[in-house]
Amino acid sequence: MLTVIGDLLADIVVLGASSLERGTDNPVTITHTRGGSAANVAAAAAPAASVRFIGRVGADAEGEALVHELERSGVEVRVQRAGRTGSIVILVDDAAERTMLTDRGAAAELRPVDPAWLEGTRWLHLPLYGFADAPSREVLRSAASWTRERNLSVSLDLSSVATMRALGREMLHGLFGHLSPTVVFANADEAALLDEFSPPAPPGTVFVIKRGNAPVQVRDPSGLTEVPVERVEDVVDTTGAGDAFAAGYIVAALRGEDPAACAGAGCASAREALLRPGAL
Repeated sequence: MLTVIGDLLADIVVLGASSLERGTDNPVTITHTRGGSAANVAAAAAPAASVRFIGRVGADAEGEALVHELERSGVEVRVQRAGRTGSIVILVDDAAERTMLTDRGAAAELRPVDPAWLEGTRWLHLPLYGFADAPSREVLRSAASWTRERNLSVSLDLSSVATMRALGREMLHGLFGHLSPTVVFANADEAALLDEFSPPAPPGTVFVIKRGNAPVQVRDPSGLTEVPVERVEDVVDTTGAGDAFAAGYIVAALRGEDPAACAGAGCASAREALLRPGAL
């Protein structure tokens, strides 16, 4: 089973945000979708694997609706409920690039989880967003310890340059040392900052670098492999594409495929996310 711990949020996606004029109306297209990087990965992986999501939503109707929607996608959902459900406003410009205004809400207040919630896990996936706030950070660290003690796989998605900078070099070093990740996912900007921070990682860690239309780079003990990316025309929104990539990669890894083949599966999964507004 793939277990994903992190955010389940409401996404408010604003299409047509390239040239907003201050102080007046700006006609755009707005969609409301289920979001949160961890929930996106869980939903994208569910059609092909057994998946569990662990997180925290508000004790409100919005949180209840998000849980039901994630369950309908085939994910086993185990959540705490308290406070108010978080949300993200996503401004999408004409090049389909995103600017995100994030309020994690209850997700940032994740409390220790029952160890029984982790039983059956074969692979644990953790987006870096979950480490942004101290309460959820400690829960993720504890879950990673449980997983590594059992010699299971842990993947880390660096998620956001802003989150990396907020955590800082010293904390990222500590996280890498504690997590000993099997796989680290990053985009080109995140990878550049990671190289600058140079955190410790086990010799066997696989680094997977997504670079838009350029080939995905897979850095593993055997060296550097580049995996071609099929160009996607008429991209609507890049929201969730990285999460879909991670899901495709992990599902292939659970089948026993090598890192390059896993990256190819990730690319195929990501293509679908590029053709719709909002997350998965």
